[in-house]
Amino acid sequence: MTGGIYTFSPGERQAVKRTQGFIDAVNENRPGDVYKYLTPELRNGISKEAFIENFKKERSYPYLTPLYFYLDEVKLSPDGKGGEAIVTVAARLPGEKMHFNLTYHGGKYYVEAFKDIVDGTYIEKFSRL
Repeated sequence: MTGGIYTFSPGERQAVKRTQGFIDAVNENRPGDVYKYLTPELRNGISKEAFIENFKKERSYPYLTPLYFYLDEVKLSPDGKGGEAIVTVAARLPGEKMHFNLTYHGGKYYVEAFKDIVDGTYIEKFSRL
């Protein structure tokens, strides 16, 4: 997607829109909205209330910088059932990128992200800081 005109397929438009919705929810620190963009498998691993609580705890650690993403690219698989979102992470190391898998379920794309918040292992990083 560099230079020129690029035409998105309906699937690509939806994947970009859903990914941007996820990014906006992260950037605006709205964990309840972040939760709705997580894959069904991740949401099955934790209630919305518990995810919100873990997200807030993880983000409240005094040495963590604010988390802010910029969408670089969304790449879908040829069958459109999955893909990858690539984002630049602001307020961290210059040029740091994160990659999130995307999956298609029930007519929508979902993001595979924050597994450590879902399973509670995020707390382990605090012992290493």
